[in-house]
Parts: sequence; C-alpha cells; structure tokens
Amino acid sequence: MQTAGPSVRPPKDVKLTPAMRQYWDQKQQVSDAILLFRMGDFYELFYDDAELGARVLGITLTSRDGGRTPLAGIPHHALDGYLSKLVAAGYKVAISEQIEDAKDAKGVVDRAVVRIVTPGTLTDDSLLDQRRSNILAAICARKDEVGLAALELSTGEFVVRTCTSSDVFDELERMTPAEVLLADDGPAGRSPLEPRLRDALAATVTYRPAADYTPARAEHVLREHYETAGLEGFGFDQLDLSLQAAGALLAYVRETQQAAARHLRPPRRLAADAYMMLDGTTLRSLEIERTLRSGSRDGSLLSAVDYTCSAMGARRLRDWLCHPLRDVPEIRRRQNTIAALLEAAAPRTDLRERLRSMGDLERIIGRLGVQRTTPRDLRALGDGLGLLRDIQAALRALRSEECTVLAEALDGLDDVAAEITRALVPEPPATVREGGIFAGGHNAELDRLHSINRDGQQWLAEYQAREAERTGIPSLKVAFNRVFGFYIEITNAHRDRAPADYVRKQTMKNAERFITDELKQYESEALSAESRANDLEYELFVALRDGLLRWIPAIQRAAAALARLDVLAGWAELAVTRRYCRSEFVEQAELLIEGGRHPVLDQTLDQSFVANDAQLVAGGESLALITGPNMAGKSTYIRQVALLTLLAQCGCWVPAAKMRLGVCDRIFTRVGASDELARGQSTFMVEMLETANILHNATRDSLVILDEVGRGTSTFDGVALAWAITEHLATRVGCRTLFATHYHELTELGELLEPVFNLNVAVREYEDQVVFLHCIVSGAAGRSYGLHVGKLAGIPREVLERANAVLNELEKTFSRESHRPVLAAVQRRRLRQLRLFEEPEEIVVRQMRELDLESCNAEAALERIRQWRGLLGGTDRP
Repeated sequence: MQTAGPSVRPPKDVKLTPAMRQYWDQKQQVSDAILLFRMGDFYELFYDDAELGARVLGITLTSRDGGRTPLAGIPHHALDGYLSKLVAAGYKVAISEQIEDAKDAKGVVDRAVVRIVTPGTLTDDSLLDQRRSNILAAICARKDEVGLAALELSTGEFVVRTCTSSDVFDELERMTPAEVLLADDGPAGRSPLEPRLRDALAATVTYRPAADYTPARAEHVLREHYETAGLEGFGFDQLDLSLQAAGALLAYVRETQQAAARHLRPPRRLAADAYMMLDGTTLRSLEIERTLRSGSRDGSLLSAVDYTCSAMGARRLRDWLCHPLRDVPEIRRRQNTIAALLEAAAPRTDLRERLRSMGDLERIIGRLGVQRTTPRDLRALGDGLGLLRDIQAALRALRSEECTVLAEALDGLDDVAAEITRALVPEPPATVREGGIFAGGHNAELDRLHSINRDGQQWLAEYQAREAERTGIPSLKVAFNRVFGFYIEITNAHRDRAPADYVRKQTMKNAERFITDELKQYESEALSAESRANDLEYELFVALRDGLLRWIPAIQRAAAALARLDVLAGWAELAVTRRYCRSEFVEQAELLIEGGRHPVLDQTLDQSFVANDAQLVAGGESLALITGPNMAGKSTYIRQVALLTLLAQCGCWVPAAKMRLGVCDRIFTRVGASDELARGQSTFMVEMLETANILHNATRDSLVILDEVGRGTSTFDGVALAWAITEHLATRVGCRTLFATHYHELTELGELLEPVFNLNVAVREYEDQVVFLHCIVSGAAGRSYGLHVGKLAGIPREVLERANAVLNELEKTFSRESHRPVLAAVQRRRLRQLRLFEEPEEIVVRQMRELDLESCNAEAALERIRQWRGLLGGTDRP
C-alpha cells in the first residue's frame, strides 16, 4: 500500500494552536495514512499530506507560518469524489470528524478519527463497483502450506481455506482481492509473495504486525467478535492457518472501521473438492471476465450470460462463473430452478421486474453493520423488504421444490419492512443531521417541534387575537425582531390597560413592548425548534438503526436467496432467448456435445454462427487432434467446448442441442501467445511453463485444451515436444483433451495411439479461392492454407507469389538432395536440428568414424559390433 508522507511530528519552530496539537496527536495515531482533518466545512490536509494530496488530487497547495506549514483542503460535501481518487491510487486515508457541536465547545472542538479507508475496506456505494465484489484477503504462510482468509466488508461474506503456496494464487485470481494483508516480520522478512501479488493481481499489499497472525491472538479475536466460548461456536474444531489469517483480517477491520462490524458472518470453509479448479491462465484464456485483446467486459463470457436485474445478482453471477461446481446434486438444483422459471413466462417477467426495483440489500446491511447507514439506505431496505411477500407468492405458485426453498428464505421480514416504511418519509435525505427523516405520527414530540416551525405564524396570529380580546385592545400586536425576540406591542394610548402578567421589555416613543410567560416559552421553543427537531431525529434514527441489528442474519439470508433467484431467473430468460438446453450429468468421464455454439459469438454473429459437435471419452477416444487452416475456427472450437463445460457445471443451461458430461475437476488451457518480457519470460518459456503445469497436475477427470503448443521454437523441436506431450496426455493421463495444431506430422498419432483421433475444419476450394466452412469433421487436414490467410491479411502480391514458388519447390523436392540455395539452407537446418535427436544409423556411423583402430583389439571390436547390431534392431547370436 502507498503510504503517506513521513512527517508524524510537528516542526520545532512552529507554534501550535490547540487545533494543530489535536491534529498532530491524531496524525501520530495514523502515521501511515493521509489524515483528512475536519475543520468547519472543509477537510484540511497539512504538511506532507498536503503536498501529496495536491499532487494526487490536483487541488491547490497553500501555506502559512511563512511557508513552514503547507496546507490544502477539500469541501466536506465533495469528500466521496476525492476519497475515491486517493484510494484508487493505493493510499490509506484516515477521516477525522468533529464529534462536538462548535457552539457547545469550550475551547477547541473535539475531533476523532472515525474510520480509516483502504482499498479493501470500502462500504460506500460511491466508492464501489456495484457489480463486483470488493475483497479484503489475508495470507498466513508456513513453509509450503498457506492459510487464506477473505471477506467482503460491504456484504459480510467471510471465507477461509488452506492450500499449497502454488494453489493460493489460483484462488486469489478467482477472488481478485482489492487488498491483501501479509505478516510483517521486519525489513529483512518481507514476503516473497508480494511482487506477484502486486504484478499479477494488481492488489494493494498491506503489512500487518506479525502478532496479529499468532494462534493465541487469532483465537481471541475470533471468539470475542462472535461471542463464542470456542471455535466450535462457528463450526471449526481446531485453529489452522486459515483461521489465523481470519483473525488478522478481523483485527484489521476493527482498527480501520472503529466499529464492531456486526454483519460479518462466521467464516465459511471453502472445500477444495467442491469446485472445479480454474487457474489464472484459464480465466484469462477463456475470457471469463475480460477479453484478452482489450481487457473489456464486453465480449467476455460474463457479459454474454449476465441477464441479472440487481447488483446482488450480478456479483453472485461473477462468483459462480469463477467457481463452477463439482457437486452434481447442487448443479441439478440450479438446473431445476431454471426449468421451473423457464416454463412460467409471466411469473418470471414479474419476478425480474421486482428484482430490478430491489435495492442492494447486501450492501445496505454492510453499512448497517459498521453503523454508516443513511436514512436513504434504510428506506431502500424497507421498500425492498416490502417486495418479499409478492416474490414469495410468485415462487410458491411455481410448485417447484427449489423455488419453495427460495421462498422460505424470505420468511419473517414483513414486520421489519412495515416498521421501516411506516417510520421514514418516502424520500428521506442522504444525511442524518439535517432532519426531514421521519414521517408524521412516528413521534409525538417530533410532531410538536415540526408544528412549531410549520404553524408558527398561525399560532402567533391566534395568540394576538386571543390577547386583543382578553385586554380589549384592538390595536395590540405580536411581533419579532432579532435584538429583542418576540414581544407584545401596545400603543401609549392603551398602555394602562396592560394586564398584570405583562412584563415590560422595551419602552418606545409611541408604544410599550411587553413579554408574557406564554410568549417567552413559545419564543424559546420556536427559536430552537428546528435544531431540537434535528437532534431528536438523529436520536430516533440511531435507535431505529440499532434496533435493526438483530435482523441482520435474516436479511442476509433473504438477500442471498434473492441474488440466487436473480442469477437463475436471468439464465432462464437467456435459455428461452438463445435456445439453450439442459446438460445431462453422468458418472463416466465423457463429454458429448451436439450442435454446440460459442456462448459469446452465438450472440454477436447470431444466425451465421456454425454449430459443431464434440465427443471425448476418458479411457476411450479421449484426445482430439484438430488441424486446419488459420482463421478457420480451430481456436474458437476448443474454447467453445471448454466454455460449455464450465457453464454446465455452473448449473446454467448451454447453447447446444444436447450436452452430456461427467464432471471435470479442472479445466486447463494453453492458448494464445503472451510475451512476459518484463519478467524475463519469453513467449516460448511461458508456453512451456503453462504446459508443464498441465502435465504435472491434470488428472483423468480434467479437460485440457491446447492451441499450437510448440510453435514458439524451431519446427523440429516444436514437433518433438508436441508429439511427446500428446503421447503423455493420451496414454499416461487419459484426460479429455482438444489439441489444435498446424503440425500435420502429429496426425500420424491417430493411427498409432488408440485414444487419439483426428478432426479438421472443413474448407471448400474454388479456383484460387478458399471458403472456410467453420465445420468440424473427421480426419486430418491436407493443407494449412497459410498463403491464403496472408492474402486475406493484405500481404503484397509479389511476396505471396514468391512464397508460392518456394512452397512448390519445398513440396516437390524437400526429401531429395538439392543444390538450390533455398533448399540447401533448409537441408542444413534440418540436419542441424536432427543432431538433437540422432537416428541409430547416424550414431553407428559417427562411432565408426571415431573408433581408434590401432588400439582396438579383436574382442573390443566384436563387442562394438554387437552394440551396433542392437542399435540397428538386429539380433545378436553368439
């Protein structure tokens, strides 16, 4: 994390005012944060913070004390915008508020740091992306074992898991945390994980005291927060590394929020075998969340299948796509819900409309938990909860077991919805100190104070009329000025008729002014009514807010059900709109797709997209070698199969006529070329690292897609590697594999190895033109049509003509000796390459040439001959 300037002590030659002494006391408490110090209508920054703030925020830097005190300021009403910029730049920001009314202060106004804002602890809507989770994670490592804990402060979700040091980054890439906490073991003990966290995840790294990670400290923090006697109180039988990381997270939240965070759920353990594993390479290669070319959400799988109506549903959808299931019963529950919603068009439309008008209940509850809800938040909460009864009725009418379960999760919140909507005005303000929050009838005293403001002129007119009648002075009038306040004025002609209870207040030339106890009481109330009403509304709001804390678990349960419903109702709409089918799951490790379509291109190309079939069976024909021209659709096809597998295991229906599969434990990908020169890794090195990961970790239940493996090196090295990789996956691993390649030599493996079979992308040749049919058919491709693709790309004609001549020359004479310059170079290159893999005949010839005949006796010569016969495949007879 970026840190604020180094100044934590005031300059010795500057005389400090009481307010500045207060500033320095607080700055020492939050030395690594930028301190925004509230002074009236501004948040002020001083010294190094001011210089940094001026640079990052583009605000004016000024100074006082002869330039020795740099300062800058931002208007209090513009805080969110400036805060967002500072956090986005990676800074921790401490906010100091005036916690005392200036008119009540005796001396300097009392101030306190009310919260510390960091990238992973955001709760305000203005600072958050509504459709993405904002994760704070912590890592506790011991040798190769790692404990990982992650929470989303804005919703209360809290998960933990243990894994190896190599797996932790795969999990973090799925979570995409905004901030990661590491233990600070001193300057020499900085974590080796930090560079990768910053580079690969773009996460803010924050070091915390190592003491926060100790077992004793972690257990104490967990038990204290959840008010349990032991770990069993929230479902754990022993303290492991993941709970030590969880303890460090809770300590950090407590420090930054200055509040209890009552909405945080007990940690939930992520079981490694519950979800399909997707590593970072696969997430990027399949363009799950962002496209490879532009990094945009448009064109990604997430964009194509996002039919959600609420922010809660959008966040749940993203989580599901990054964590496909291996639990077939849960997959079928999701499928069943989609089926029920799909068959009921009108109820589905009605449900989606209600979800669209639903507030973000999860994040409202998050702000409630840290005591930062606004009146507007609570009204949105009440209105949202008020929709639950109708949603329940619609779900129960579907007569589906899964929909009934969702309906039951919405039970028990009618009373709290009524309480909120009855208490608050329909459109309350965003702040809690300026009044206008509560509806009439909520509180009698508040109604009276409001009536004083609202009906003041009427009361004064009635009082004047009453007093004129009582005294018999028709000219008596009641008036007000800023110096004397309210008064009764009687002209000198009638001053002797003033009643005894009239107390003289001022003598004028032509009149006397009086006050009465009743008017004095009204004056006291009228002049303070607005301020007292605002104070009372604040007290009533805090009481209402605190009274809702006990409802947090029930509202969170309902919000989770609504998010699930939103995703599944959206997928039902998607299935109807795009003609998706329900996948069938079987025990055998097979994969059958009929009429499959790429979920993204199916929408962008619509009717012109060509559907294709796929069939892979572990233990049978498990590895398909796919050859064909560039641009014909090989890469699209293999990605399509992987994406349909992923969608199916999320419980989503798929763009196909039929799909049947056994559950995959992982999807591995090696596609595309991405130089990582900044890390000292070339295209080919990255390719080999990713391939090595597949060969080490793929199992019989995995799905592997490979695209052009080996192309980053010389032809013969590439063919050799691709050949060996294919053999290994087909015969040693036996997993379902799709391998797209231009190495036509590999197609011989379809004849040599039983699990391997050939597919190609069909083309049609007409005169000098080639038409790509984008249809996958059996057999190997005869040509690659590379020159045709070059023509389409705009390669100059003379270059293409020369390339065609060279190609004809190579095809005719490559296997024969030639003295032509081009072929001679090719042959020399071929011989150099073959030296890496010497044939037996070449070994024998070389050894004969190297043999020293003078020192070789008859017995040694006979032994050498036997060795050569063995190399050449001959039989050795004594």
